[in-house]
Amino acid sequence: MERTTKNVRLGLTLPIGGAQDAAPLAGAARACGYEELWLAEVGGGDAYALAGALAVSAPGMRIGTAVTPAQTRTPMVHAMAALTLSQLTGGNFILGIGLSSPNIVRDWGGQPYDRPLTRLREHVEVLRAMLSGGKVDYEGKTLASKRFRLGGTPVGQVPIYLGALNEHALRLTGELCDGVILNMVPERALPQILSAVRSGAEAVGRDAAQIEVVARLHVLVTDDLAMGRGLVRSVFGAYAATPGYNRCFEWIGFADEARQIRDCFAKGDRAGVAAGVTDELCDAMAVIGNTENVRARVRSYAEQGVDVCVINPIADPSSAGGIIEALADSLDGLDLRTSGVLRATTP
Repeated sequence: MERTTKNVRLGLTLPIGGAQDAAPLAGAARACGYEELWLAEVGGGDAYALAGALAVSAPGMRIGTAVTPAQTRTPMVHAMAALTLSQLTGGNFILGIGLSSPNIVRDWGGQPYDRPLTRLREHVEVLRAMLSGGKVDYEGKTLASKRFRLGGTPVGQVPIYLGALNEHALRLTGELCDGVILNMVPERALPQILSAVRSGAEAVGRDAAQIEVVARLHVLVTDDLAMGRGLVRSVFGAYAATPGYNRCFEWIGFADEARQIRDCFAKGDRAGVAAGVTDELCDAMAVIGNTENVRARVRSYAEQGVDVCVINPIADPSSAGGIIEALADSLDGLDLRTSGVLRATTP
């Protein structure tokens, strides 16, 4: 049975070590054949500002946010940023938003974190309306906008992708969005995760094969697995205690670890939280190993249905250039005609 596929591509997460190095690293990635730049935002640099700089310094590369928290800006501000970046990139910008965490949204940003899935749905709905160019009057359960009209025209339709971890958000992505952004999930969990996206799409009569799958892969190239896993614990271990990631890890097969991390975090037991981030969970959160093993795992993500493998070198920022070059051929010669939960479709 003949199947069709999308072209699987390599992307790079920026910034690495600061915005001042982003343009040279983007240039190095483009020279090595990377086609995309995906910009994260937590509490450091502004993803939209950096995207604007890279649109000028790295023309021709597709640029997306992976992700900007939906609730830390109003939909109007997201829409204005997307308009600007659509124009600067000639229509080559992806608006990637997500729920983020209560710590970032409520504690740091002072914004409400109630009814998160409702807020996410309404952000997508109102952003679609705003980016269409018409006058927007929207009254939802968590968002409202009256008589807003975007003061300009995007280049084409701005795609909206969701950073999603759990079944309900994944189904919502399949129902409403152009793509899904995954973070810190192992390739073995992709069939389960992407099946939820497909279910959401099929429930509303959408073609799931048209939904792009982006995965951020946190990469550490090393021969010392113990050191690498220790670094992952220190850099990403706290994520496992946040509600969204904790529920995700429980759902995809790390129930014991998730429970220990959750219980110890509630008691203030930091040592217990760290112990809950087992070697197996570290290997799920990041891609750790020598160059050959890392290349193999990147290929495995593509084989399991990822359309854009976004490399995020962690550890020493000065080594990022070497990692970019070393992984540039990870997808060479890959035949994906029969692989991928969303990618493979029957004509």
